[in-house]
Amino acid sequence: MKLSDSNKSIILVVLGIVVLVLAIIYFAKPNYEAKQALDAENLELETRLADLQEKESHRAEYEAGIVEYDAKFQEVLSAFPADLNQEISIMFLQGIKDSNDFSIESLGLGPKSEFYTLGTNGADANIGDGTEAPATEEAAPAEESSEAVAEVEEGAAESDELVCYSAAFPIKYYGGYKSLKDVISYIDSYSDRMTVDSLTISFDNSKDIYSGDIDLTCYSIEGESRPERSIDLNNVETGVSNIFEGGNGAGQAVDATLNKYDENDGAAIETSYDFYTMLNAASSDVSAKVVGQNGADKQKTVISNSDNAISVINYEFYEKDGKNYCKYTLDNTQSYEAEITSADDVKVLIQSSERKNDEDLVKAKITISNSTSLPVYVKVTGDDSVSPRVSITKTGTVKIYQ
Repeated sequence: MKLSDSNKSIILVVLGIVVLVLAIIYFAKPNYEAKQALDAENLELETRLADLQEKESHRAEYEAGIVEYDAKFQEVLSAFPADLNQEISIMFLQGIKDSNDFSIESLGLGPKSEFYTLGTNGADANIGDGTEAPATEEAAPAEESSEAVAEVEEGAAESDELVCYSAAFPIKYYGGYKSLKDVISYIDSYSDRMTVDSLTISFDNSKDIYSGDIDLTCYSIEGESRPERSIDLNNVETGVSNIFEGGNGAGQAVDATLNKYDENDGAAIETSYDFYTMLNAASSDVSAKVVGQNGADKQKTVISNSDNAISVINYEFYEKDGKNYCKYTLDNTQSYEAEITSADDVKVLIQSSERKNDEDLVKAKITISNSTSLPVYVKVTGDDSVSPRVSITKTGTVKIYQ
């Protein structure tokens, strides 16, 4: 059958339409969809580029902010110790004993418990330029994958995780009211972070003694970047002569007469005292350190030196042959032994002075030990408020006014 020209034209038109439809379906449409995807990705990248360029323009501002807030973080972090161990309770008790007429019957440092984690600075593929590691189309071999996991675990082990801990620190005490206030102030200004959770006070009117419990909580922030402190305990006295009597401020009986000179913070001792120490600048007209016994015709009891340096002065009060004595020593080179004539107490005046300048290095580390039945009262006057010349440690019944 011979087709007419019109039929041939119709068939050609239909074939052309079929070819066109097939070209759109198999060629034009995929290309169009790919173009749409590229346009969307390009728009996303352009938006991100604009955001990064905006941030880059503020780089100096952001870096300054990092430095500022890191300094603030470090300032807060420095208020917390890097460890909680038994040495803390020893040094804390030593500080109370050295500066306060305060007796501690018992204290303890409870087990530490974790309560917060500040964060980690471990390896992360997203840290750095803000981009993620590109994904591959093919999975890595099992051996390579295990090596990658090992690297991630190693990085996590090296991360600087700062963990916050707390521990209970209960104290049972007794002593004078002023001493209690001084100890609370000591806790408030202590170098390690502590909080007073509860405080109980009871008063024995017949003995003028306050007693009770102080429940403290100690805190630490620990991490690999914060190693434990090295605490020197060489100068801390340990052990007692009788385990049932206690020693050095712990478990000793408190005599009500220890409040005897509390009025005006021991000002009465300035005009009536048994022994004295004077500290002056080395450039002054008198010796830099002078130690002696008060009273007329006592020149032979005086020991001194004019060294522009730190000296060690020891006062030892003891009983011998039924009498009480005081032996004072200066730098282990000069000493004098004097009989104590007072029957009620012993008073020591430490008369210091302000420093002349930065080259004035005169200072005294004073140790006072008392094994007699008499209380020893010490008054420190005139010391430099910025750079004190006087530091005192004590053993036995000794009360210090500063």
